[in-house]
Amino acid sequence: MKRPWLLAPAVVVVLAGCSSLSGLSEISTTAARGCGHPQSMMLIIGAHRDAPAPSLSGRLVCRVTAAIRAGKPVRIVVASGQPRLITPPLASVTGGTLAEQNSPRVQQDVRRVHAAIAAARPDSPGADDLAALAVAADEARSNGDPHADLVLADSGLDDRGALDFAVSGMLAASPSEVVQQLKASGNLPDLRGFTVALVGMGYTTAPQVPLSANWRSNVTQIWAAVVRSAGAKVEVIPQPMQGPSVRTDQPVRTIPIPPTQQVRPKKHTTYIYRQGSPVGFEPDSTAFVSPAASAHTLTPMANWLAADRSRHAWLEGTTADVGPMSGQILLSRLRADRVRDELVALGASPAQITTKGVGSNFPQFRPDRDAAGILLAAPAALNRSVRITLD
Repeated sequence: MKRPWLLAPAVVVVLAGCSSLSGLSEISTTAARGCGHPQSMMLIIGAHRDAPAPSLSGRLVCRVTAAIRAGKPVRIVVASGQPRLITPPLASVTGGTLAEQNSPRVQQDVRRVHAAIAAARPDSPGADDLAALAVAADEARSNGDPHADLVLADSGLDDRGALDFAVSGMLAASPSEVVQQLKASGNLPDLRGFTVALVGMGYTTAPQVPLSANWRSNVTQIWAAVVRSAGAKVEVIPQPMQGPSVRTDQPVRTIPIPPTQQVRPKKHTTYIYRQGSPVGFEPDSTAFVSPAASAHTLTPMANWLAADRSRHAWLEGTTADVGPMSGQILLSRLRADRVRDELVALGASPAQITTKGVGSNFPQFRPDRDAAGILLAAPAALNRSVRITLD
């Protein structure tokens, strides 16, 4: 994949851990023994707008300390629109007695790492974690560390590049289809041999609208699928990232959040439930992702229909442009039928509901393949829906 990045005249690295920075002086470096086998570290940090400012916190502090004690390098990549490598000077202890390795110099290096993170700022617009991850892997390999630990501590909400969440529908995209798109377009990074920790995925700060737990979960699943398919081991650390973003003039684009549709049933109104909505389906299936959420969402409509038997609901299923049209129409009709069955179970009459499936042949269809025929995960997610028109 294409990897635009800049090399700063110095190198940094870090990992977040189990206590706050204010308590760093109280962390005994002997505790680093319990942090696993120390590896070289590359920290990819989200020092940009709309994401909480990065900092050392939690259990990753332990790993940084262990790496420094073992004389392993620690470096940082700032995940801006053009990822940038920073390198602060560390006085790492690489030999000598255990007492020397536990000297104040180790904690001084940990503080230097923290200071470098706190001072990091973007020098280009946007956020591109995928490109930054590729830069970190290349940097580690070029320094003879093909098995370094890579830590991605950011929201994961790229606003450009091959994994652009500013594209409508990407938040709801299928992780497997995102991977297929990246592979087919040659934009999947080579992460073989590395372990990647995903920290604080989906957490944002103003003016970006916060993501619900559902959307944060899908962002995390997308990144885990991408990293795994790129050949790396994945560790998910669901650490809530909080606080304001860093102060910078470099802009980022706002990520569109699908609105929560308030169901107040009335005639001549159409309600659209797409992939990722409460009335969403498992891939290639008629099973609801969340039966409880589907029932909760559809209950007002069922009650509206039951209150007046002259009322009617027209259900239309749609799909992405995947497979033959006959299969698309069948699946979309079966999904519309599944919603009908739920409405009936909630009190509506079968005679009040008409269903049909149209596959990808409907007026609001969004082109979901590029010029090479590659399926685009974001518009594909928008094309999968059940549309309910009340009359």
